[in-house]
Amino acid sequence: MKRILIVDDNPDICAVLGRRLKAEGFNVQCVTNGLSFLSKLRSEDEPEALILDLVLPERTGVELLYTLRSKWKNVKVFIYSGHDKYKEEITLEEYISGFFLKGEGTERLIDAIKEAVPFD
Repeated sequence: MKRILIVDDNPDICAVLGRRLKAEGFNVQCVTNGLSFLSKLRSEDEPEALILDLVLPERTGVELLYTLRSKWKNVKVFIYSGHDKYKEEITLEEYISGFFLKGEGTERLIDAIKEAVPFD
């Protein structure tokens, strides 16, 4: 089963995305802060995709992005942020598979994940 890790401090977003992705056949886990993510990074195998918020307690999403690439080199990273200013500021195309704004809903994000992480 394809694994997706959601890193977002909003439990409602974790729940909504988790339900939607599970309905598509993915195995989904969620962590709500930077330190919990770093613990998973050290202790678990690489998931197929990661949904990453940029404003998190204990570490920023940008800090986590650079850290995760040192261990999980092939994970598809999808930024899911409520702050559109970051869309213009982040020029990390080599690190991310897509940037999605929370205010635009989940459909485009889910479609992009399904395309990037197809089931064989």
